[in-house]
Amino acid sequence: MKTWSMIDYIDETEDTLKKMIANREQLYNNFAQTFADNTNKYHNIYLVGSGTSFNSCITAQPFMEKILKKHIIPVNSYNFAHYEQLATSADLVIAITQEGESTNTIAALNRANSLNCDNFVITEDRDNSCSQVAQNKIVLACGFEHVGPKTKGYSASILTFYLIALEAAKKAGQLTVKEYDEYIDRLEKTVNNLNEIIKESKNWFKENSADLKNCHHGYLLGYGNNKGTIMEGALKSLETVRDYFQPFEVEEFLHGPIASMHEETYTIIVAPVNYGYERANKLFKALNEQTDHAYSIGSQEGISSNHVLKGSFLNDADFCPLEYCIPLQLFAYLLYTGQGKDLNVRNYPDTKDVLITKANSVK
Repeated sequence: MKTWSMIDYIDETEDTLKKMIANREQLYNNFAQTFADNTNKYHNIYLVGSGTSFNSCITAQPFMEKILKKHIIPVNSYNFAHYEQLATSADLVIAITQEGESTNTIAALNRANSLNCDNFVITEDRDNSCSQVAQNKIVLACGFEHVGPKTKGYSASILTFYLIALEAAKKAGQLTVKEYDEYIDRLEKTVNNLNEIIKESKNWFKENSADLKNCHHGYLLGYGNNKGTIMEGALKSLETVRDYFQPFEVEEFLHGPIASMHEETYTIIVAPVNYGYERANKLFKALNEQTDHAYSIGSQEGISSNHVLKGSFLNDADFCPLEYCIPLQLFAYLLYTGQGKDLNVRNYPDTKDVLITKANSVK
């Protein structure tokens, strides 16, 4: 029996996302029709999830808001279930959970039902607990991942959000055929480039492994629609390396957290060339002059260093999160394996029996 690891699923990402794009009309027609039929009814759209799923909500929010022309509100499942005060029956709720057994997401869907909100769950193609509670289901067409830290599933989650928005906007007449085709073409170009990004990221880590293997304290910095990227990157390292990693938007990092840096601190800036790049470039130059542990995923103008992963990034203004999440996933995998960490050995294992997070076991 094959023993699966994160790297197997990262390597499958491009092919998986290509199939999702090819099958988009079949996969997302029900959602698209529901949105088109109720466009005038919906005031807000809540994106609800926990952990990696919630990070995909954060990442997808700017594009979905742009395309669907609705206020998109990402909120984690627990807060929606127990603290959200303003949701009404005029709002649409889209929950996302890869395995479909999250107790908090079940509670969020029950709350949506109690408010008479139209709701969907994005989840695996099986009869899980969340699909039994939700009114409607959108298949997360990435297959099962046999490891805890999800990678391919995160990329598939982002793409699902992008595609349901495009299909719904086309069905509702909010995009012309030409506009829709242009978005799909750009998405395909980005996805078709992922294997090259994977190869370059592996080589980059190998080139810098002597220093990176000493990384036990890091800040992941980003901006714009890569806020969710750095959140997910930090989560992956926390799950695997099991040391202190924290994400900050570049501007927020400058308002306090930068004061906590010391000679053992590593920084990784996610630096697509779009709005926010100029400030990130200045920050990287300043850090690069003061520490040996400053790294960049994305080119840095005026800097020639093997700490900079220039890569073959296409830097699509809307879809670049699909590119930039890959190096951070590989960073987590290659760092924890390089440090000899064993994911099968849990820290504080008794807590999982006291604080249940899964309605049913998933194998």
